[in-house]
Amino acid sequence: MASEEPATEKVGIFDRLNHAVENSAVGRFFSLKERKTTFTTELRAGTVTFLTMAYILAVNGSIVADTGGPCTVDDCEFNKGQPFCMFGSGSGFDPGYLACRERAKRSMVTATAVSSFVACVLMGVVGNLPFGLAPGMGINAFFTYTVVGFFGSGGMISYRDALAAAFIEGWIFFAISVTGLRGKITRIVPKCIMLATSGGIGLFLAFIGLQTENGIGLIAFESATLVTLGGCRIQDRAPMYTIQDTSGVCVVDGQGKLLSGPNLGPPSPNYACANQMKMRSASLWLGIMGGIMMVLLMARGFRGAIMTAILFVTFVSWIPDHAASYLGKSSQIAGGEERYHYFKKVVQRPDTSITDLELDFNAFGKPELWAALISFLYLDLLDCTGTFFSMANYINKRVPGFIDPVTKSFPRMTWAFCVDATSIWIGALLGIPPLTTYIESATGIREGGRTGITAIMIGFYFFIAMFFTPIISAIPPYATGPALILVGALMIENLLDIDWRDYHQAIPAFITIAVIPLTYSIAYGIIAGICSYLLLYLLLLAYDLITAPLYGKSFRRVLDESKPEVFKSIAVLEAEELARIKARVEGLEKDLEDAMKVLTHATSTYSLNAGEEGGKGEVKAATVV
Repeated sequence: MASEEPATEKVGIFDRLNHAVENSAVGRFFSLKERKTTFTTELRAGTVTFLTMAYILAVNGSIVADTGGPCTVDDCEFNKGQPFCMFGSGSGFDPGYLACRERAKRSMVTATAVSSFVACVLMGVVGNLPFGLAPGMGINAFFTYTVVGFFGSGGMISYRDALAAAFIEGWIFFAISVTGLRGKITRIVPKCIMLATSGGIGLFLAFIGLQTENGIGLIAFESATLVTLGGCRIQDRAPMYTIQDTSGVCVVDGQGKLLSGPNLGPPSPNYACANQMKMRSASLWLGIMGGIMMVLLMARGFRGAIMTAILFVTFVSWIPDHAASYLGKSSQIAGGEERYHYFKKVVQRPDTSITDLELDFNAFGKPELWAALISFLYLDLLDCTGTFFSMANYINKRVPGFIDPVTKSFPRMTWAFCVDATSIWIGALLGIPPLTTYIESATGIREGGRTGITAIMIGFYFFIAMFFTPIISAIPPYATGPALILVGALMIENLLDIDWRDYHQAIPAFITIAVIPLTYSIAYGIIAGICSYLLLYLLLLAYDLITAPLYGKSFRRVLDESKPEVFKSIAVLEAEELARIKARVEGLEKDLEDAMKVLTHATSTYSLNAGEEGGKGEVKAATVV
C-alpha cells in the first residue's frame, strides 16, 4: 500500500512577496507585522482610496478657477484694463479673460496633482499613516467665493493676497502642531458648533453642485424667490444682472430679458429660465444619471463609486455633436472648441507656471487679509484634526492598541500633524487653497490599509495624473457636480451627534448650518453660530441669576451650574492632564505591587521546597544511623 504524502500548502507569488517585504527593512520601517497587514493589501487600499478621492482633480480646478486666478483686467480682449471688463458687454464673458481662466484652470489641475502627490508621500514616509491628502472640499469654496470672489470681484482680498494668507496660515498651523496646542485648542470650541460647521459645509457643497457653474444646473435664479428649478437650454436662459443705477435701463422684451442699457452691469453666471422652459437641458439629465449611478454603486459597496460615475458622464460628454457634448463647436458651454484642441494633446508635461509663486505679501496691512487667515486657520484646525482622530479611531478598531488609552495619542502623531500643516503652504506656493486629510481615507482603511505604504500608493497615482492634465481638465462640471452633492450628503452625518433636545446647543447649531449655504460663506456661518451660542448663554445666565432667590440658590451656585462649555473644556483639559499623571503613577504602583507579590510567592515557594528537602535529608540520615 503506497504511503500518502503529507499535503503541502501552496505558497503563491503574492504570499512570497508579502513575506519578503514584511521581513525586510521596508516592512520593519512601516511596521507591517505590528499593524497586522501585508504589502499587497496596502497597495490595494491605496488604489481604493485614490478612486474615492480622485474627483478632487477636476472639482478643485473647476472651483478655484472661478477666482480667475492670476488673470486680470489686462487679459480682456474688449475694454482691456477697464473694471469688470471680464464680464463682457451683456452678450457673455469676455473671450480673452475666459481664455486666461481656462489656462489657469489647467495649471490648477496640475497643481492639485503635484501638491497631493508630495503631501501623500510625506504622510506615508514621515507619518506612516494610511491617509490621503488633497485640497479640501469646503475650504476651496470658501477660498473662491468668499475670500476672493467670482472672477476676483466682490471678495475680501485678491487671489494673490489669499495665497499669501494661506501660506502664512500653514506656518502658524505648523507651529501649533509642533507645540502640541493643536489637540487642546479644538477641545475648547463648543462641540455643537464644530459639528454644525461640518454639516453646513456639506449643504454648501451640495448647493454648489446643484448650480450651473460647477454643478448639474438644477438650480436657477428667480426674482421673487431668489432660487427656483432650472435646467433650461442655453437659448432659453436670461442672465441675472446687478444694477446700481437703474436710470436708462428700462428696455425689456416680452420675455423679461434685459436687452441693453448704458448702466447695465456685468452679467452673473446665474440665470433665469425664460418661457418656463425648465428641465430641458441634456447636460442636466446626464448629470442626474451620474448622480443616480454614484448612489446605487455606493449602496452596493462598490469601491470607487464616485470616480466610476464621473468617468461615465465624462465619456458620454466627450462624444461630439450631441446636446450634452462638452468638447467642440456643438458644446453649449463656452470654450468648447478651445477645450477640444487642448484635449487632443492627451499627455502634457506638468506645468504650473501660471499659478505657482503668485503670492503677494504686500497686503498684510489689510484687516480683510487677517480675517481670511484666521478663517483658514480655524477651518483647518477643526477639519483636519477631527478627520485625523476619526481615522485613527477607525484603525484602532482593527488594530487594538493603536491609540494609547491614557494619552489618546497614536504613533508618530506629532509628525503626521506637521506633515498635514506643511501641505498647506505647499499648496499655496503652487496657487491652490489649503490641503487637508481626506475622510475618504476610511475606504482604504476598511480595505486593509494600516501603514504609510497606502499613502505612498495614493501619491503614486497623483503623480501619474500630473501628465494627463489635458484629459482631466476636459471633465465637465455636470460630471463632478453629483460628487459635490454626494460628499455634502455624507458630511451631514456629523449632525447626528448634536443633542437636539438641548436648545442651548440646537439653536446655535441650526443657525450655523443654515447661514453657511444661504450666505455662501462658511465664515459668516461660524460667526453667527458662536455669537448665538454666547448670546443664549448670557441671556440664560441673567435669567438664572434673577430667579435664583426664588429657588433658594446662591449666585455662586448659579455661576457654577451655568459655566459655559469653553471653561468646562479647559477644566476638562486640566483634569485629563492630572488623570494621565495619576494613571501613570497608579500603573507604576500596580506593577510594583504585582512584582512584590510574585517575589513573595517565589520566596515562600523556595523556602517551602528547601524545608521539604531538609526534612527528607534528616529522615535519610536517621535511617542510616
